[in-house]
Amino acid sequence: MYRRLLLASVMVLGLTLSGCSALRVSTDEGDSRPVSVGIDDGSEGETPPEPDAPAIPAGMAQMTVDLGPECPVKVQMAMDSEWNGDLAYDSYQLYSRDNGAIITVNCYEADDETAQSIIDTAQEQTFGESRSSILEENSGTVPGGAYWTVHGLLARQEIRAIDETESVLYGAIAGISDNGRLYKISVEMVTVSSDQATAALFAQILPTVSFADQVLESPTLS
Repeated sequence: MYRRLLLASVMVLGLTLSGCSALRVSTDEGDSRPVSVGIDDGSEGETPPEPDAPAIPAGMAQMTVDLGPECPVKVQMAMDSEWNGDLAYDSYQLYSRDNGAIITVNCYEADDETAQSIIDTAQEQTFGESRSSILEENSGTVPGGAYWTVHGLLARQEIRAIDETESVLYGAIAGISDNGRLYKISVEMVTVSSDQATAALFAQILPTVSFADQVLESPTLS
C-alpha cells in the first residue's frame, strides 16, 4: 500500500513541474583502442587515471539519464541492473527496489536567484526535522554553478524518509546556469537506516555522479 501511495504522490508532485515522457538510459562506452607494448628503462611510472573519470564499481555501468528537452544538463551515474524504472517523465526519473529503497533524479528550471540559494534551500528542506542530521558533506563549484554532496540521516517525519521510518540519504544537488537559465539538478538516494547493504551501495554510487560532464567531489564517507 505504501509503495503505491509513494509512487502516486511522487507523480502528482512531479507533474506540476513538467509533462510526461519516457526515460532513455544508455551505457557510455569509450572508443576501442589497440594496446601497444614496449620496453623502456623503467624510469617512467604508470600513467595516472584521468581525474574526471570516476571509478565504476564492479557490477555497475555508467548511465546517462535523458530527462527530456526541458533539462539541458547531462546527468550521469553508475548503476546496476537491479533498479526498476517505475516512473519517468520530462525532468524526472524514479528508480526503486522491492525493499522500498529509491533513487530520484530531478532537473528543472529554478526560480532562485543564484546557484547557492538553490543549495541553501535544499539543505533546509531535506534536513528540516530536529532529529535529522548531516553526517558528511562537501560543496564546490562547477562551470556555471555550484553543487553540494551529502550523506545524512532523515528522521521518520521527513518527507523523503521511507515508510515513515528513520532513513539514510546520499545526495548530490546543484544549481547550474545554461544559456542564461538557472536549473536545479539533483540525485537523491534513500533507504531505511537498517538497510545497510543498500546504504553501502549508495556510498559507491555517489562518487560516480556527474552533472554537465563535471564529476562532483563526494564527502569522505564513513
